[in-house]
Amino acid sequence: MLNNLHLVPLLGLTLLLAACTQPALPPATGPAPDNTPPVTVPTGRVLTVGVGRTYPTIRAAVAASQDGDTVRIDPGTYTNDFFEVNTRITIESASGLAQLVATVAPPNGKAIITTNTDVTLRGLELTGAKVADRNGAGVRYQGGHLVLEDSYLHDNENGLLAASAPLGSIRITRTELAHNGLGDPGQTHNLYVNEVGQLTFDRSYSHSAVVGHEFKSRARNTTITNSRLFDLDGTASYSINVPNGGNLTVTGNVIEQGAQSQNTYIVAYGEEGLLREGRSVTISGNTVVNRRSSALGLLNPGKVPMTVTDNTLYGLTVPQFLNGTSGSVSGNAVTATLPALDTSHPFTR
Repeated sequence: MLNNLHLVPLLGLTLLLAACTQPALPPATGPAPDNTPPVTVPTGRVLTVGVGRTYPTIRAAVAASQDGDTVRIDPGTYTNDFFEVNTRITIESASGLAQLVATVAPPNGKAIITTNTDVTLRGLELTGAKVADRNGAGVRYQGGHLVLEDSYLHDNENGLLAASAPLGSIRITRTELAHNGLGDPGQTHNLYVNEVGQLTFDRSYSHSAVVGHEFKSRARNTTITNSRLFDLDGTASYSINVPNGGNLTVTGNVIEQGAQSQNTYIVAYGEEGLLREGRSVTISGNTVVNRRSSALGLLNPGKVPMTVTDNTLYGLTVPQFLNGTSGSVSGNAVTATLPALDTSHPFTR
């Protein structure tokens, strides 16, 4: 009978022979399949607001909200219903526009709605915001990703006022900004966005700002597409002001400088210094109407080369429009026929 000391070398020899006789494994063709069950993300609750609903005010529903919830508002007028949003939610009207009216100053001294995180606002009419420092807004953005859809911001000190949030973004679609501003000295605007990563203004309408600008952006990337920017009979300054440079795309829009505009220039780029890294500028496929007695199209003191192509001009010549701007400049043409200006609301709710 073999003792344990003799079994050890025999066992090792047996394992070695077995390993030598096993067929080689095929080479790996990719990662092993992931059989982990998918994570189920809750869709959130619907918090209803209105007469006979769960919450009588929007403020109460927002205070009770959690990430992923939707606050759904019945049509009607909500007077001095001010709130800040700190949860990632959607706030929308059930149908049409829900009107939020300010008749007193918001208690935070900022806005009817103040957003501090990722928020979607849909189907809201915001009007009347005025505060002690004369910088009240329909919406005050303070960070995150804001989506503003099918809404109407009018007759506030500022329509939309956005603080700097370099990693944040703002997307505005089918929304109208009108008659915002306090007048002289022109430091309040229909839309004023500080340094965010991306500002998008699409299929929207900004008009009749009071002395201030129809559109002002200090964003790193600004995109204005398929929209309308009109002075009409108002006293706005620039139609588009991008004072610190950055990447700018302006395509497929109708831009109208009114007879009472406060500024000779229609589009200003970098007039306060080229502080943003981007220098890619495309202004193409737009219709530009000037009704001012004297006008120039582009204010470009930094002499940044631009792509300015295929724009249709009324009321100013191609040299007046380019104002010395170089780069890819071609296909711009003058029309003798005043283009029709569509003044209808852009929202579809």
